[in-house]
Amino acid sequence: MVPVQGGEFLMGDFGPLVGQKLPFSIQQDDKNLHKVILSDFSISKYKVTNDDFNVYLKVTDKKNPPVDILAKRHPSLLKGDYPAGVIWQQAKDYCQWLGKKSGKKIDLPTEAQWEFAARSRGQYLPFATNNGEFSPGKNVPSQDELNKYTDGMGLPIYPVGKYPSNPLGLYDMGLSGSEWTNDWYAADYYSNSPVKNPQGPEQGTEKVLRGNVGGDRQYALTMFRQSASPLPEEVDGDYEKYGVGPQYVFRCVVNK
Repeated sequence: MVPVQGGEFLMGDFGPLVGQKLPFSIQQDDKNLHKVILSDFSISKYKVTNDDFNVYLKVTDKKNPPVDILAKRHPSLLKGDYPAGVIWQQAKDYCQWLGKKSGKKIDLPTEAQWEFAARSRGQYLPFATNNGEFSPGKNVPSQDELNKYTDGMGLPIYPVGKYPSNPLGLYDMGLSGSEWTNDWYAADYYSNSPVKNPQGPEQGTEKVLRGNVGGDRQYALTMFRQSASPLPEEVDGDYEKYGVGPQYVFRCVVNK
């Protein structure tokens, strides 16, 4: 776990405040730049891996839902050092299980915690790389490297910790899959978010995801918001689209 000193930052698309004064993101749900104040917390240095999650499954005698067709076709995605692809509830249960084992308040990060950490305590960093830039082959994988990691398919998922961390010391934030957060999603939430330790809407139908699942650098932006249902939907015998495939990943936080 990497300790994160709390503080104040402007959450959302800060593009109009820097550089060419233009938005970074093509989304509309991140345009309401708003003040957030967070308490201290700690966050996982790496995403939870298949090895990590398999230990949890064994110890708790839980079963993993069937992997989707993507993972079946590309078994390298299920190797031990790749991020674990899970549904939201499994991610939540894993973090809370760690909390019970350790006696600490461990959970999924809130959306605000995730962005604050990805931006190295709220700095104006569009990408959570070592220098805030997106440079394939240097601080993010090139297409050739992605081909090597994913059986020639070039999928944007790869073993944890292969590329430099962000200045806070966190690896692959915004990269190698979309990370579940604790928050329900609402497109207009930024217009009525509380300032101190926002927890997201009280209810909803989808959970907020952060990070790159499509290979496009837009998805890797530190302010880019996505969402998906926390429950899987079975389609033709395979779980697809709703967070069972290797593209839906997570890390945990320790709250004070």
